[in-house]
Amino acid sequence: MQKAVPLHSVRTRRVSPMRRQEAWLAALLILPSTLGIVIFAVLPIAASLGISLTDWGGLSRPNVVGFQNYAAALQDTRATSAMSHTLLYVLLAVPTGVLISLTLAVWITNLKSGWLRTVFRTVYYLPMVTIGVAVALLWQVLLAPQGLVNLILGWLGVQGPNWLGSPSWVLPAVAVFSVWQGSGQGIILFLASLASVPKDLYEAAQLDGARPWEAFRYITLPMVSPTVFLVLVLSVIGALQVFEAVLVLSNGGPGDSSTTVALYIYKTAFTFFKMGYASALAWLLAVILIALMVVQWRTQNRWVNYDQV
Repeated sequence: MQKAVPLHSVRTRRVSPMRRQEAWLAALLILPSTLGIVIFAVLPIAASLGISLTDWGGLSRPNVVGFQNYAAALQDTRATSAMSHTLLYVLLAVPTGVLISLTLAVWITNLKSGWLRTVFRTVYYLPMVTIGVAVALLWQVLLAPQGLVNLILGWLGVQGPNWLGSPSWVLPAVAVFSVWQGSGQGIILFLASLASVPKDLYEAAQLDGARPWEAFRYITLPMVSPTVFLVLVLSVIGALQVFEAVLVLSNGGPGDSSTTVALYIYKTAFTFFKMGYASALAWLLAVILIALMVVQWRTQNRWVNYDQV
């Protein structure tokens, strides 16, 4: 049996001066980014939580009203309508964007020419780095009643609708624009994931007589499912906070038919100057966003394959 060592014989390990200098240097290097996160992220979030408990209008003196703003938000029909528009936009934009990104990534990967792959990667990613407002203004012209889109549809014998002036078509039009602008991120992620799929799996499937669709279903899709999950999560987060596209293309119109939660929060804060109520709406949106992320995280084990080949 091993003999116990007395406590008084255990010497405290001293930290060398070099280790201390390294620790101070590391703390000094991360200090600017830490201060940036605290000043521009943590403090504003905490401030918005405090403002949501007041009736502050931006210039007047705030009065604490407790949870009255949250109770009013739950009974606000315009807020409920904005949430329904946002969820409809999510259903239109997210699945379409993920499907198009994956399809284009598979097509680019299967191209024989290396320079063509480079060209298409660049072309599809360009909308991501362009100025969003400028591109949205261009699409506003394209989607006008006498714009290029309806002109092309007229050549095909189809009567184009008033995309941005019809309550039935405005959200699908905004979703099409968002998919066009944001698919580049998903394409790049899928291209990186597809490049890591072992080629011998496709060769073995081809020897077994598997058709291209079967190879995609039983090899490609399971292998890139973690990336599908990542793109899905990022897309849902972005779609729930859609603001710029709706503001420029339709400004929430016609009427309130395309007013999303983010746009409603913006108008509540900077048009009606109800900062406290707008902060409460923002926190309710954050709660909904977190709840959806939890649901996605809990259900990923049913279809996401993390097994390494």
